[in-house]
Amino acid sequence: MQYTEQDRKVLHDTWMSYKAKMRVTQIEMAKRLGISQLIFSDILRGKLSLEHRFVSQFCNFMAVDPVLTLPSLRNQMGTAMPNSVTVTNTYILDGDIKNVRYDGNQLVVEYEHSVNV
Repeated sequence: MQYTEQDRKVLHDTWMSYKAKMRVTQIEMAKRLGISQLIFSDILRGKLSLEHRFVSQFCNFMAVDPVLTLPSLRNQMGTAMPNSVTVTNTYILDGDIKNVRYDGNQLVVEYEHSVNV
C-alpha cells in the first residue's frame, strides 16, 4: 500500500488535534510506537515514508479508523465520508450535578461544588 502526501497531512493534522486534547507528547507517542522521537517526527514531516505498521498502530493509539481517516484508503475501499457522525464526550465534575439542559449546540451543566473555607 502506497500512502500519499495527503494521507500524511491528514495523519499530521489528526495527531496535532489528538496531542492537544490528550496532552500527549511526541516522545510519549514515539515510545508507544516503539520508535525514536526523531523517526516519529521524520515520518510525520514526510522525510520518511508512511508504512502500514506505523499507520495501523498510530491510528489505533489515537482511536481513529484509518479507512475513514486516510483519503487513499477511503478511495481504495470505495468508502465515502459520512455526512455526520455521532460523537460522545464524557466529563468528570468536582461536584453534584443539579441540572442539565441544551439549546441547539450548547450543553449547560449546573453542578454544586463544595467550598471549604
